[in-house]
Amino acid sequence: MKKSRIVLYLVLLVVFLFGAYAAFMYVYTEWKFLPVELVQEPSPAAPHAEWKAPNTLLYLHKVNTPRRSARKEKSYDGYEIDLQADAEGNLWVAHDPEEMSAKIKLSDIFAALKNPGGKAYWLDLKTQLTPEQLDQILLTAEAFRIPQENLLLETVPGDTAKLINQRGLQLLLQLPESFDKDAGDPKTRHELNQNALQQWEEYRPAAVSASFGKYPYLRAYFPEMPKAIYYSSTKRPSLKKPFMVRHMEEDPSVKIFMLDEYTW
Repeated sequence: MKKSRIVLYLVLLVVFLFGAYAAFMYVYTEWKFLPVELVQEPSPAAPHAEWKAPNTLLYLHKVNTPRRSARKEKSYDGYEIDLQADAEGNLWVAHDPEEMSAKIKLSDIFAALKNPGGKAYWLDLKTQLTPEQLDQILLTAEAFRIPQENLLLETVPGDTAKLINQRGLQLLLQLPESFDKDAGDPKTRHELNQNALQQWEEYRPAAVSASFGKYPYLRAYFPEMPKAIYYSSTKRPSLKKPFMVRHMEEDPSVKIFMLDEYTW
């Protein structure tokens, strides 16, 4: 067999395999976005504050090192950053308590960027903040000429969420963990929806933050509520991501779609 024919067959095989992979990922993604079976009528109620952040859909997950911050500057206009407080009240960029030993500060992440004021930041608060700690965050952002409207602070219902609201900052309120666990029971669904509504009425978040697994339920029962959705289960390159992004772009209630990446 001629060498040119072997090369041709290999090229055709690669094209076929890629096409099959793309088709599988497309179908798989479409399946992921199928609507849930409603056991209660959707609610038009969407108690929330005005969205003031830049209209930046795609955020990058876990930008917790200066290196990752600098390397992804051209690829993303939105960063998610985790913040933890130690026993002395110092704030560190860390997803887990053991990561605080690296002693990376929020200023280190901002300083790694050529234009920190040109990005939006989802600050995932892994700790309850004191007023002094919140001041520290705001002063750090101000030092790098980052507008307050470019800061989105995520937390659970409680004192920190109230403090964020008191300061007139943008709150991402975490969705109750059990929101997608109604087991098809109308009574359970009603209780879950009422609980979420009561929290949104009390805290008036700029958006509700939730995992992608909960997104179909949010979309089904509260189509108008602003949403900050995170999908961080696939770190390696995958055609799922562009297919998922296309769906998110079609939903005007999705203000943020946060993705992960395999490179650091």
